[in-house]
Amino acid sequence: MLKKWFPELVGQWSTLSGYQRFERLVSLVLTMAIGAVVLVAIYYLVRHVIELLFLQTRDPFDYRVFQAVFDMILTVLIAMEFNNSIVRTMEDRGSFIQVEIVVLIAVMALVRKFMVMDLESIDPWMIVALSSAVLALGISYYLIRLGNKISR
Repeated sequence: MLKKWFPELVGQWSTLSGYQRFERLVSLVLTMAIGAVVLVAIYYLVRHVIELLFLQTRDPFDYRVFQAVFDMILTVLIAMEFNNSIVRTMEDRGSFIQVEIVVLIAVMALVRKFMVMDLESIDPWMIVALSSAVLALGISYYLIRLGNKISR
């Protein structure tokens, strides 16, 4: 049953060291925990979308409604991408979560923040700080990609 549901976990199990087995088990637990969070988030997303668009609001084209919906959708997508990166580590023997993927997930989180921020009440210094963070992550991503090309 485990082989059917979790082939990335049991694939090459006999050839793995004790620590690699431990890593795979931890990755499995994390994957299941994040999967549970995603399922609960999807339930609440569907429930809130129905409430926001059909029950609570008289104007479904209000930008605040769209901000709330996109915030929830992007949060679920970020969690799914993080979960996907953990599953990929289990598929590649001896692999670990790539820094490049973590930087991209961080960029996605910042983009989410920009998309849902209320421009009428946001402190200008917050925009400067978030912009600086995006710039720093962009430079980091570039340097990581450059380093990966050089090391190959």
